[in-house]
Amino acid sequence: MSVYTSVTPAQLDAFFGAYDLGQVVDAAGIPDGIANSHYAVATTQGDYVLTLFEAQNSEELIPVIGLMQRLGTRNPLYPNPQADKQNRLLLNLNGKPALVCKRLAGRSLVSPTLDQCRQIGAQLARLHLDTRDCTFPIASHHDVLSIKALFEQVESQLSDADRELILGELQFQSEHEQQTLPGGVIHGDLFRDNALFADGQISGILDFYSACSDHWLRDIAVCANDWCRDDGIFNTQKLTALLSGYETLRPLSAIEHQHCNRMLRAASLRFWLSRLVHRYSNRPAALSQPKDPFVFKDLLVQHRHAAHA
Repeated sequence: MSVYTSVTPAQLDAFFGAYDLGQVVDAAGIPDGIANSHYAVATTQGDYVLTLFEAQNSEELIPVIGLMQRLGTRNPLYPNPQADKQNRLLLNLNGKPALVCKRLAGRSLVSPTLDQCRQIGAQLARLHLDTRDCTFPIASHHDVLSIKALFEQVESQLSDADRELILGELQFQSEHEQQTLPGGVIHGDLFRDNALFADGQISGILDFYSACSDHWLRDIAVCANDWCRDDGIFNTQKLTALLSGYETLRPLSAIEHQHCNRMLRAASLRFWLSRLVHRYSNRPAALSQPKDPFVFKDLLVQHRHAAHA
C-alpha cells in the first residue's frame, strides 16, 4: 500500500459523512505496496481502510469488489466493503474511485515460520475452493503474453545480460505453457504484506485488487516466492510446508507437481518485470516504500538452477 493521492482532513470528514461509520478521529497514510493509495482511518465507530484506486476505473473494479463482498460476508478473514447511506460501495474522492473496508486485526510477517507457511498454504487453498463456482471476468495478467508486454516496456533500460536472461526465459515459458492446469479465481498478490497474523494465527487476507482468472498453481507460485524466501534465498523447507498446508484442503494433481518449478520461474520473471516497470515510471508518491525488482531476478536464477540440479 502507498499514498499517491493526498487527502486533507476536511476531505476525509466530508467523504465519511456519506457513511454511517461515525466521525473521523484519526487518519494516516499506509506506505506499503505500489499500486494504489491507502489510508488507515479511525472513526468513533471503528477502524477502516480507505483505498483510492490510481489506475483502475469504477467499471474495472466492479468484479473485484463483488468478489470481496462475496468473501467478506462469509468469512471474517476477508475485508468486507462498506456501503454508504445510499448503498453505494464505490464513491469518488479527488477524482479517483474510492472504497472503504473494515480494517482487520493483526500484523504482517517479516520472517514466517514453517507453521505460518503451512497456514498461508491452507488459507490459499480455502480461497480457491471458496471461489471455485465463481465466474470472474478478469483475464490473467500473469500469462506469457502479459509478461512479454511488461518486458517491452523496460527492454531499453536493461543490460545485455538481463535482456538475454529474460528472452531465454520467455522462450522457455512460451514452449511449456500448459493450458489444462486446474484454475479459477486467484488472488494474484498474496505476499506477506497482504496477510495479517494475530497470536500466531492468520487474522486477515488483504488486497484483492490483482485478482484474476488463472491457474491455481500460479497463485501458489506467487505466494511461495515471497513466503519461502529468506534473505534472498529460496527456502525449500518452507515451500514444502506451504504445499503441505495447501494440500490438506486441495491435493495437487500430478501435472501441477510437474509444472511447479516452471510456475515459480514465471512468477519470478513477472514480478521482476512489473517492479522494473514501476521503478522506471517515476510515479510520484507522497508516501511509499520502493520494492526491489532484483530479488525476483535472483529468485528466477535460483529456480532455473534448481530445474537442472
